[in-house]
Amino acid sequence: MKKGYIKIHLPKNDIIVRTLDVMMELGQISAVEESNNTLIVLDTWQNRNNLRKIIRDAFPEKEWTETYLKEQDWNQKWIDGFQPIPIHDTLWITPPWHAHKIAKNHEKIIINPGNAFGTGTHESTRLALELMSCLIRPGDKILDLGCGSGILSIAARKMGASVVHAIDNDPEIAHNLSENIKNNHITKITWEIIDILQMNNFGCDLAVINIQKHVILPLLARFNVAKEIPNRVILAGLLKEHRGDIEFALEKQAYTVIDTSQMNEWIAIAAIKRSINET
Repeated sequence: MKKGYIKIHLPKNDIIVRTLDVMMELGQISAVEESNNTLIVLDTWQNRNNLRKIIRDAFPEKEWTETYLKEQDWNQKWIDGFQPIPIHDTLWITPPWHAHKIAKNHEKIIINPGNAFGTGTHESTRLALELMSCLIRPGDKILDLGCGSGILSIAARKMGASVVHAIDNDPEIAHNLSENIKNNHITKITWEIIDILQMNNFGCDLAVINIQKHVILPLLARFNVAKEIPNRVILAGLLKEHRGDIEFALEKQAYTVIDTSQMNEWIAIAAIKRSINET
């Protein structure tokens, strides 16, 4: 069987960029490269027909081309392209093969990319980390809902949280999540694979929820019947046009928005639970 990768080349414009971002978040596509004038969607050669159909359905009016890439060429290019990312002055996200580049007096979050979402390269992850660095207090108990690779759970512990419980509904993340926790020599992170929309208790100091709007809205509604709910929340995985709907949903649950961050078309929102005496 022929091995390698298919590259589908699309013209670059704001609509296609945003559409591909959403498709990445939903797991419909697995990798995108970007140049000045072109967007390139990549997948295995074995999965080429499925990718062609996905692109045709998403962009029926657009013309695109495709090329074949040998397996060893893409592997090396992908490895070389995943560089360390600064979160703030002394905290970095890095793949294992670049960990030696981080200064010894700096903290690092080592993430070995796998099937799980969350390498720190996507805007939603970086926005969540930005808000976490401002909101996490020493000793906080954290819920990481939609944990993926565990990047936000690991970051929370390095930022001073006492314990983290990470939850995702995808059993395929298990190996990658365990590996990343082990590689960072982190303790007091527990995790489980369950449907967060079936949870009945969200008690914690801070819940970090990096998913998508179509999950976040029913999740917030579920707070109505939950035994306990978070004191503070960070919501990411959202496009800027989702802001109104999300803020309305937070208001219904008696949360006050305290910060909003934006990067390109993506936003993250931080909110705090109002006390009983507040109106």
